[in-house]
Amino acid sequence: MQRTRGGLRTYRRLPAAGIGSAMTFGLAVACSSVYAADDCASLAAVTTEDSTVTSATVVAAGTSISGSVVPVELCRVQGVARPSSDSEIKWEVWLPQTAAEWTGRMKVNGTGGYAGAIPYARLAQDIGDGFVTAGSNMGHDGGESAAWTLGHPEKVKDWGLRAHYSVGTVAKALAAAHFGKPVKHSYFEGCSNGGRQAMMMAQNYPDLFDGIVSGAPSMFYPDLLMWLLWTGKTLTPSAPFGPPSISNVKRAAITQRVLQACDANDGLVDGQITNPRACKFDIETMGPSGDGTLTGDEVEVVKRMYGGTHRDWNNLDSEQRYTGAKHGSEADWSPLFADNGGYGPFIGHFVYSELTPPYEWRRDINWDDVYDHAKAMLSPLTAAPSPDIRRFTRRGGKLIQMHGWNDSVVPPDGSIDYFFALTQWEKLQKLPSGEVDERIAELEPEDVAETANEFGPKVRQFHRLFMLPATGHCGGSTGPNSVGGGMPEPPKAYRDAEHHVVSAVIRWVEQGVAPDMIVATKFDAAGNLTRSRPVCAYPDEPVYHGSGDINDAVNFSCDKKKLQEHAVTRSDLVNIRNSLTQRQLELPNR
Repeated sequence: MQRTRGGLRTYRRLPAAGIGSAMTFGLAVACSSVYAADDCASLAAVTTEDSTVTSATVVAAGTSISGSVVPVELCRVQGVARPSSDSEIKWEVWLPQTAAEWTGRMKVNGTGGYAGAIPYARLAQDIGDGFVTAGSNMGHDGGESAAWTLGHPEKVKDWGLRAHYSVGTVAKALAAAHFGKPVKHSYFEGCSNGGRQAMMMAQNYPDLFDGIVSGAPSMFYPDLLMWLLWTGKTLTPSAPFGPPSISNVKRAAITQRVLQACDANDGLVDGQITNPRACKFDIETMGPSGDGTLTGDEVEVVKRMYGGTHRDWNNLDSEQRYTGAKHGSEADWSPLFADNGGYGPFIGHFVYSELTPPYEWRRDINWDDVYDHAKAMLSPLTAAPSPDIRRFTRRGGKLIQMHGWNDSVVPPDGSIDYFFALTQWEKLQKLPSGEVDERIAELEPEDVAETANEFGPKVRQFHRLFMLPATGHCGGSTGPNSVGGGMPEPPKAYRDAEHHVVSAVIRWVEQGVAPDMIVATKFDAAGNLTRSRPVCAYPDEPVYHGSGDINDAVNFSCDKKKLQEHAVTRSDLVNIRNSLTQRQLELPNR
């Protein structure tokens, strides 16, 4: 049954007991019908509440599957989940052939963008590392096109929230059947949309995973979608794939000027900015009133990117609705993302599917009532902003979140502000709901900073945030960012708890050792290590010892930071309130 809370349409949450019973049902069916299968083919008989197996075969080591070479012999199980009559979630679960080759761990892999394909490369790596590993097409085939959303609301629901529940459930059932014992520890990783899926797992399916890695999560999804349209109209205003409003050369020049202004803020000139939020740079110095590098129109384009979305397109002093890109990210701005990623058409297909003539986003978009309507339609299916993850953390769940400072696809302030929302929730959660809402409405930046300092240590018992300098969306740009978890994977020699976020969350879950830093690495085309740097658990920052190679992490350490009042802005309050006011966002009935 639909109901409304604070102007946002919400739905009744699937009860925790419902989730648990579904899981138990899957495991019970698997174990009773297959009896700890001693051969791969027997797994064809396994079923769960919404999944059936279509194939269960042994695959030899060295076999190539969709371009990914499997390193060990494995049992490849393929199947389909149909939580609705219009669902077709194609999944694969790969299992080590013998119990001796299995670590007792399971990992499900999220996928970015619209997904539409099983992440075979990740499955191939996981099976070599001893996981039972799984992934899916998220309910539809195809790449970055929104065509699949038109007329298929159930497929949008599968992509938005249901697919990984189905996949995680059947993977646990198959593991129990194959090895005669349940999965000991279960993990999830993903970046971008995969990061959003990761947050969805922690918030809505808290019994499914023990450790979760969420990279650059698009967890404020409707707000993020509207930001992508804002950037599309800002950077390519005339037409889909039209000429950019500011050239690549000029964007790169802006980044170089920002580096000149702020690179040395951390005491080291090294081509990367440790904390872009502390960077002070006036873009007007490059405009007509400055050195003339940029035209007046180009200066306004840059201001729109820095400033985030606002309710009135023509007035950047109007109400801010979402935060924007950071200083130093200019060379990484993506002019074609709204079109090439299909996010403009998604609004027309799903939110305004019945309009005649069809919805055309450049013509029809605004950031006022269209924004509100899209958010009401999409939040229950796609958003994962809630700081209330107590059901996950009370059973010992651990969450590592990471984000690149140069990310302009999913602006990095969202991850910082989620950390702030977590600390606020630690402070507010025992108050009556009405009083919580009053406190949220009255929040000031100094309140946020003070609360983060007081409650940050408690939050860091279950959540660690790592912000990567000079790193774009799920990788890229110029900084070291081979840390895994949806970011670039380091070579196997570096896939340990010091250098690799999935390994770090495993050690945290299984040994109780929380990561204070992750050493990010960067390699040249020949595979040679060119830079390693510590990335510290927020708000701590790396500090150079003053001697030794600046490209070697051993010459740095993490400095404990206390957040000052000026570290939080009124722009942050937009995301913090967005998170806290959606603390009761609920899933539709499955």
